[in-house]
Amino acid sequence: MTIRLRTAFFIVLGILLLWFLYLEREILTPFVLAGIFAYVFNPIVNFLSHKIRLPRILSIIIIYAIIIGCIVTIAIALTSRVLEESSQLTGYVHDVTIQIEEQIKTLPDWIAPAAKDALISIRKSMLFSPEYLLTLFPQAISRIVSFILFLFSGFFFLKEGAGMFEKALTFVPNDYKIEVEILFRRINAVLNGYLRGQIFMVFLVSLILFIALSVLGVKFALILAIFSGIAEIVPIVGPIVATSIAALITFFSGTGNFAFSPLQGAIVVVIVYTVTRQLQDYFVIPYILGRITKLHPLVILFSVLAGEHLIGPLGLILAVPIAATLKILLEYSIDKVNDRASIKKS
Repeated sequence: MTIRLRTAFFIVLGILLLWFLYLEREILTPFVLAGIFAYVFNPIVNFLSHKIRLPRILSIIIIYAIIIGCIVTIAIALTSRVLEESSQLTGYVHDVTIQIEEQIKTLPDWIAPAAKDALISIRKSMLFSPEYLLTLFPQAISRIVSFILFLFSGFFFLKEGAGMFEKALTFVPNDYKIEVEILFRRINAVLNGYLRGQIFMVFLVSLILFIALSVLGVKFALILAIFSGIAEIVPIVGPIVATSIAALITFFSGTGNFAFSPLQGAIVVVIVYTVTRQLQDYFVIPYILGRITKLHPLVILFSVLAGEHLIGPLGLILAVPIAATLKILLEYSIDKVNDRASIKKS
């Protein structure tokens, strides 16, 4: 098989593989999350296995034990408060819907029916109907299976991830192996920096906002802080949604430690979220993420929306890393085309 024919074969094979993965995207979540998990913790496993000379399998087991222990400890410490705030939040939302219903009665006749229908839809979505309860059990089984797949896949990726790349590299023609390896290292650096930076940002934002909201006396501070931290995973859109929800809850519930009016309290919360965002943009992100993706905000926004449209919630997480990877491949292709053009001219 000639090099051109082999290249065409692998291009067609890659397209077919991507198409198959797109069709089966609903079952990919545990495997993709396991890959992300392996990306984040692989350097630690390498340190334990290479520097301390522990067997790689034992190193992975130690990492699993530490992570599970931390999760259990945090869950025990926070579960009671989260459950308490969740219960309060349910009752609070019920009271707010009653207030909104009273306000709807004062609206003009041309808009009141639409507002009432919207409120009824929201209430129905909050109720646990018999049909919904019947789906809880299979959903729980599905999530347990997905979690087991995640643990197994993560263990496999950590154990043999490097070997998988080496095996894939054997299919690349010898003339292109060095370039492919360089490309892989560039992409690997982007993904590693982005994923670890995002994990750090989730914890940092959650901690800062929990302290700030607790000082203000905002209700459901813990739930809001955790949600806001997780929302950081979704660039641009996530922080805006988190800020809006926190401001709305503060507007209706007020600030327990300060005598702000509802509007003043909501504005203070927006300021807190804005200041937190600015601290990230100017002091944290340049050093933690290093602006490693180097993508324009409009490209990031489009990538996030396209990712969610194509593969759902998983696309929100993967959109920016995939866009950054495509950017590297595009820059490489343009450089190759320019090099060939300059050679022909000379």
